[in-house]
Amino acid sequence: MLVDPFKVAHWMNARKHTSAQVAELAGMPGGALTDLLGGGVAEVDDALLGRIALALRVDPAQLCAQGARDLTVVHQSADGLAATCRPIQRDGIHFYNYYSMAAPPGRVAPVILDILCPADRLPALNNGHLEPAITVNLGPGDIHGRWGRELTPQTWQVLHANPGDDPWIVGDSYVEPSYCPHSYSLAGTAPARIVSYTGQSNMAPVIEEANAWSDSAYARYLELLDGGLPPGDLLDLLLARRGHQRSSAAAAIGLDPAALDKAISDPVAGIPVLRALARTVGLDYRLLLPAERSHDEVGKSYRDVPGARASRRRLGPYEVASMASAPHLPDLTGLYLLVDSDGSESPGADLVESAESHYFVASGVLTLDWDDAQGQRQRTTLTADGSAWVGPFVRHRWSGDGALLKFGSGSHVGYLDLVELTNTYAPAATARRGRRDLSSWGYDEG
Repeated sequence: MLVDPFKVAHWMNARKHTSAQVAELAGMPGGALTDLLGGGVAEVDDALLGRIALALRVDPAQLCAQGARDLTVVHQSADGLAATCRPIQRDGIHFYNYYSMAAPPGRVAPVILDILCPADRLPALNNGHLEPAITVNLGPGDIHGRWGRELTPQTWQVLHANPGDDPWIVGDSYVEPSYCPHSYSLAGTAPARIVSYTGQSNMAPVIEEANAWSDSAYARYLELLDGGLPPGDLLDLLLARRGHQRSSAAAAIGLDPAALDKAISDPVAGIPVLRALARTVGLDYRLLLPAERSHDEVGKSYRDVPGARASRRRLGPYEVASMASAPHLPDLTGLYLLVDSDGSESPGADLVESAESHYFVASGVLTLDWDDAQGQRQRTTLTADGSAWVGPFVRHRWSGDGALLKFGSGSHVGYLDLVELTNTYAPAATARRGRRDLSSWGYDEG
């Protein structure tokens, strides 16, 4: 197995163990562990890895390296997309063809689907999935979307292609929430495809953790969620964790409990009280503010072609328009992007995103330039059906003549990361210290 020395050092610090102690517990020479920590990614036999993991009380996988990966840009040609084709059977028919876009190993890759269910057949629903997604009709034909067993205007809807003006805005789009059953069929005789961009779910870590909870503990968790997490319940939860009730918390900030109740009943108006409470008892008052929501009765958010067309704007040398979005899924983003520039000296052509970006070439011939891991400029040319993945904070630009679909999700640096960074004391210093950190806990080894 390949072992990541930075992960070993992190867990040594977290467990407050010196290298000599870990070496002794793992039954290995101290010098061997020192060599492991100083030599970069190292190959270690399974037995030794297991002993090191046991010494640190972690799973062996928590110490493993991910292997060499290019986390600047990964690109794939149209032929590469075609080579990923896999037919899907559902409800007794050839229902879809799936194709995978570019992405590094271990990362979610968006998919393209050929919609093959005929218009005269109600498409069988799938079971949904944890990850929220943006879906866009690529055309050329319209498709029917289905999101429930009972057919209503919200659960049975046409996603139109765009055969008219601004063809770079290829079709209607929508955002679907977690575990929303969905399916698609053709709406006529014209063929059609969609792109399904499945983003990272911020719920995934707690869902994975909760799989190991006892049934009684999980039932209590559900009681909290079934209440809808109103500000009052959240406040009581946060206060109890800190050994407070509302009465003692109100006293701590010199208020009558009724004044705190009033602030919770209208959190926006009560922000000064909530901020004072946050400073005193140590909580993030932003959790108590109401989330903005925008969705229909099945949880999806929709934007048709006219709505996207109305959002057109310039972004440096590019013209962009917005896909569907939802404020309660802030990491999930989508843009239509028109490129008609040579990109050489265009002001604002360089793009730098705080999280990963996926691009799909909808039409034309486009060139992607980027800074590689050594700071050297690289480039590739992609035609329709080509795709690219661009890592966080990688400087890049597009040139040529064509149209792109651009997607983003919360795979670092995302919404939760930004919340944590805004809460972190000296975030820049913390980030500098944390990158490839091999510093020991600081105890003498003797």
